[in-house]
Amino acid sequence: MAARLKEVDVVIVGLGWTGGILAKEFSAAGLKVVALERGGPRSTEADFGLPSVRDELRYQFRHDLMMNTQKDTLTIRNNPSQEALPMRRLGSFLPGEGVGGAGVHWNGHTWRWTDMEFKVRSLYEERYGKGYIPADMTIQDWGISYAELEPYYDRFEYVAGISGKAGNLKGKVVPGGNPFEGPRAREYPLPPLAPSLACELFDKASRNGGYHPSRGRPRTRRGPIPIRTARSSARASTAAIASASAARRMQKAART
Repeated sequence: MAARLKEVDVVIVGLGWTGGILAKEFSAAGLKVVALERGGPRSTEADFGLPSVRDELRYQFRHDLMMNTQKDTLTIRNNPSQEALPMRRLGSFLPGEGVGGAGVHWNGHTWRWTDMEFKVRSLYEERYGKGYIPADMTIQDWGISYAELEPYYDRFEYVAGISGKAGNLKGKVVPGGNPFEGPRAREYPLPPLAPSLACELFDKASRNGGYHPSRGRPRTRRGPIPIRTARSSARASTAAIASASAARRMQKAART
């Protein structure tokens, strides 16, 4: 017989970034919150430490962090006249499982999209003309700008305790950060993580090969751009686990 638990004010299904932040906001408002997560808890030492994190068979081919399509999956059809069929093989779309959701799936990396993404149609037409994009192509602007979203990016980063180094503060390029990022109102809440030995070896090899993240500047002594991440951040871990508050791209450093 099913047990009847005490009633709460809010039930959140899925404890990832979105669910975790909602849980924090509701809890701060004095509401009783319960979060339901079908995946199990994950930890750095058990799931992401060396050498197990290099297990290509486990992660790349058996999709250990992802949804088990034998137990639960999505149904897909191309148009309303077709019968929706279950997706049993994961491709480029990889829905994850586990406490922390996509924040764990993407190693805690969080990136700000800029107007290059939000205004892709307008920017293409501005550069190449109105007739550049075919009439039957559905590419559109988002209807929102980076400047409008910047305060929300900033708030999220301070709630989640993101580590990083600003490269553009209020329109002024700052040494040590990514000079191509959108302007931000203030620095990251936490300093960038110390580079791992693997990163240092990759950076050294790329420099010896003449590659650098800034186009046209090979063999420069400028350091690699630090990755923005919540990974290994004590503040983020505490928020995600203790208070349930903080639970696309990999940087292509050393490439033109």
